[in-house]
This record gives sequence, structure tokens and C-alpha cells, in this order.
Amino acid sequence: MGRIAQFSVLATCAVVLGGDAGAAPIDDLTGYWNGSGSVHMSNGNTERVKCAVTYKVSENSSQIRQTIRCASADYKIDAQADLRVKGAQVSGNWEEKTYSATGQVSGRYTGSNFVLSIQGTNFNAAMNVTLSNCKQSINITPQGLDVTRISIGLGKPC
Repeated sequence: MGRIAQFSVLATCAVVLGGDAGAAPIDDLTGYWNGSGSVHMSNGNTERVKCAVTYKVSENSSQIRQTIRCASADYKIDAQADLRVKGAQVSGNWEEKTYSATGQVSGRYTGSNFVLSIQGTNFNAAMNVTLSNCKQSINITPQGLDVTRISIGLGKPC
């Protein structure tokens, strides 16, 4: 998998989930989020990235549709994720449209964190999302790619 496709896949994973750690965190996803972060490469280079994310949550909070657009000096990402939430269990799939990459998402919501596993055809990644006061802190550690770590912060007006 090429460097651009690797970044695209991981940036898509970076914002699969998020929310406010208030009384109804899944419902609080709804709306427009934006932020920035960094992508760390195995060769020591770091790339800054800016992202805009829109979430639509079903009426009963059991399904989430996420649309993401990210850009940096070298990359452009256009992706969508469809997730199911049942109790603390999270599952679903995502697609990065620019590079035709797809994969599965599984994991748990623990109250103020999402602990997730991302499985794609050519990669695996662990992802932790920490939530508080209309902000998200996202850290991804992929395996087997040129990208070694992604850190992104997103927020929205409350």
C-alpha cells in the first residue's frame, strides 16, 4: 500500500468515533466538528493535518454515519463510516473514497473512551478516543505501515 493510501486509510480511522462525555455522548456527536493534528512517519517526518467531520446519529442512537474530509500539504481524504452501537459494543465499516479502501471497526465504549480495533485488507490499527466537553483526543497506532502514530484533536461549539 502506498504512502498516500496508508495516510488516507489511517486518517479515516482517526475520526471514526467521538463525542462529548456528557449525559448522552452518542447523541452529542451530531453536527460539525473540526480540528488538526499530526501524522508521524517511520522515517521521522511529521505531517500536519486539518480535518472537518460531520456526524448524523439515528433517533435511537444505535447508528452513526460519519463523513470526513482531511487535508494536509500532501494529502486529501474523503471518507465515510457507518457504525452500529449496541450497549457498550461498537461495530461497523468504513470506506475511503479517494483510494477505494475499506475495512471493519470493532470495539467498546467505556464511558469517556472508545477503545477500538480497525481491520483492513492491508493493515491493522489500535485506536483510543478520549472524550470531554465537546472535544476529542484521538490516538492511533497502526501496525505494518509507514505511519507509526496519528494524533488529532477535534472540537465543536457547545
